[in-house]
Amino acid sequence: MELRAPKWHVHAACRNADREVDWIDAEPGSNAAVDCKAICRLCPVRLTCAITALTNDERYGVWGGMDRADRQALRHADAQVAA
Repeated sequence: MELRAPKWHVHAACRNADREVDWIDAEPGSNAAVDCKAICRLCPVRLTCAITALTNDERYGVWGGMDRADRQALRHADAQVAA
């Protein structure tokens, strides 16, 4: 079975970003997370990326300009509204 990236990946700002940026291990508040979020701010598919991370319950890295703590806070806020 061949794995393929979603079609929106070809438009992602991170696609051509510096390979030294640690997207997966970027801890909340770290320099790596700040660098990743700066790239995300200019990304044309930022919202799609964020939705993908939230839908797939991504636990690591920066997705759509949100690190793990940002995604947890959003889920918590959503749960509070739903309650």
